[in-house]
Amino acid sequence: MTSIKPFQIEDLLELNAVNLDPLTENFNVSFYSQYLIDWPTLFFKSVEIYQDFDQPYEISGYMMGKAEGKLSKLEWHTHITAVTVQDQYRRIGLASYMCLQLEQLTKGDPYNTLFVDLFVKVTNSLARQLYEKLGYSVYRRVVGYYGREQPLDRNNINDDIDAFDMRKRLPRDVDAKTIRDNGDKVYALPMEIVF
Repeated sequence: MTSIKPFQIEDLLELNAVNLDPLTENFNVSFYSQYLIDWPTLFFKSVEIYQDFDQPYEISGYMMGKAEGKLSKLEWHTHITAVTVQDQYRRIGLASYMCLQLEQLTKGDPYNTLFVDLFVKVTNSLARQLYEKLGYSVYRRVVGYYGREQPLDRNNINDDIDAFDMRKRLPRDVDAKTIRDNGDKVYALPMEIVF
């Protein structure tokens, strides 16, 4: 049985089964700690509950989110920094469930954000399909987002290092001003993505 629980600092010691995976981005301890300090309710884990008293549960995935931006610029939003699921728990809707949990937490008080966004590698078609099923759309293509060097030409696209900035409008954005059609044709440089 899956349950959503708040992430605790000691959970970092039990993430190997989740993080030692080529699809999962890893961060240093101070990065995880900063999220726990700044956005504790938006950093949570999914656990599988067992009846075994030696191991009462196993972490099956986690969500790292934050709220940022300025409302006056229509940038006040929820950002999905990381959502990941251990390989043996994939394809059962767990990532979708965690995304929906984050959305529920931030579409009302105290956050009441305009939209949820995330970055996904252009070549990661499975992730793009998952987010599109949840109601996300491409807002823009960020040229060179995953590259090692800062790109200077927004028209020099490269599927291997470019990212889609995907967004889902939340109820506060009544007029749908934070999303657009044909966002995959709008190019931006990483240094232009500032909130």
